[in-house]
Parts: sequence; structure tokens; C-alpha cells
Amino acid sequence: MGEQHQCPFVSREAWKKGSGSGHPAVHVLSVGQNPSLCPSNQTTGWLLGLGGAHAGEDLRVTVGETYVGSGWDSDIVLTTPEVSRRHGKFTSAGGVTLLEDNGSATGVAVNGEFIREPRMIQHGDRIKFGVGDFLFYSADETTSDKALDDENLKIFKKCASPTMAWLICRSGDCSGMDFRLLKGLNRVGALPGLEIVLPDQNLNSIHMTIECSDDRIYLRPGFATLRLLRAGSIVERPGSLRDKDVLRIGALELFLRCIH
Repeated sequence: MGEQHQCPFVSREAWKKGSGSGHPAVHVLSVGQNPSLCPSNQTTGWLLGLGGAHAGEDLRVTVGETYVGSGWDSDIVLTTPEVSRRHGKFTSAGGVTLLEDNGSATGVAVNGEFIREPRMIQHGDRIKFGVGDFLFYSADETTSDKALDDENLKIFKKCASPTMAWLICRSGDCSGMDFRLLKGLNRVGALPGLEIVLPDQNLNSIHMTIECSDDRIYLRPGFATLRLLRAGSIVERPGSLRDKDVLRIGALELFLRCIH
């Protein structure tokens, strides 16, 4: 297992504490980190870095206001050139995500067009902050990937150690948290030090492994109790996983969002 795959776990309590500014204690959410989210900071989508300083990273956009900028008081901190301290702002509520320019010096562009008023962001939109280029990937399970530009996803997957999928907890003690699945083996369980640590009483120390490659995402449940649901039906022999599959472990339900 390479060093880049070791994602330190940030506890739910540490995330909820936040900082004196009122923002979460962890701001920069890159491939070297795997912080969990409390329900009040539930993820609505991710910015996938297509090049530059944030190539291959996925940055969380959460319910409520998410400020993007170069200042450390922003929720998503960008180190790419030509980004203002508070460059732009996402506002997510009721399944709708709006993006606005926060008076930046170089503007915010959506699909090549600079925006002057708040713009509704859709799954697959390409967004520029300064020279930073990102793809918006929605966490909404009702979205269709047919509108996505395959070339954008190819650019992202060519980056070093990109995120391949996310496990989003929808019930149990971990409700509201989401975790990255990176290329290679991802061990999932309650044991500290694993790639994905879920502090849930239903899990064994190492409950399952999920192997991610460019071609597929494969589940190895081991000897653990696990049910795989696809479109509401139980899959008798779990193996290859698909986008929007559901893994059920006791009262714990994990929703899978995959980057195709």
C-alpha cells in the first residue's frame, strides 16, 4: 500500500468542533485526507480537480454556504493562482446548488461563460476559479451521468491517485458521513488505521475490502454479514459494484457514488 493511500481519519467529534471563525476545523479536503462529515455538513457534491495544483483532488460542497477562495477562512481553500481570498460561494438547499462570484478579481466561469448573477449548478458542469479548472460531480442519487462529458472524466482519472468513488452513510451512527474510495485496495471496518474507518457497532474490525481500478470497482465481503442492493433488489453474489448500489450491514446503509 503506497503512502499516498493512507487517509487519516478525522473523528465526527473533531469535525463538529469547528474553529473560532465558525467554519469546520478541516478546510482543505484533498486526496491525502479522508475527513468524515456530520449531518449538518452533509455533502451535496464534489469539485473534481482537472489540472494544476488540485489535479485529482475532490473538494466537498456541503449543505448551506460553502465559500471557495485562497484565504484560510474559506471552506474550500484553493492554492491555484489568480484566486481571491473569498472568490466564490456555493449555496445548497433543497436539492438545489447555486454558485455566485463573491466579487473576485478574475471571475467565476461555468462551462466557459463568466457568471454575473447566481447560477444553478448541474451535475457535470465545468467550473473555473482563477486558473483552477474543476468538474462538479453531484452526490444526488437521482442524477443521470448521461450528461457528463467523458473527456472531462478521462482528464480527472489521468491525475495521480484520483478518487474513484465515495461511500455515503445514510443510516446508523455514521449517518451524514461520506468517505473516499481511492484506486487500489480500500479496507473498510471499525479498526483504526484502515483506509475507511466507520465507527459503527455493526462492523467487524475489517468488514470488507473494495478494490478500485480504472475498469471496475470490486467488493470482497470476506466472512462478514453484508447485503448488496441494486435498484431495490438483493444481489445474491456480490462482486462488481455499480454507481448507486447500496451496501447494507445490519442497521448501517452505505450508498455508493462512482466516478465512471
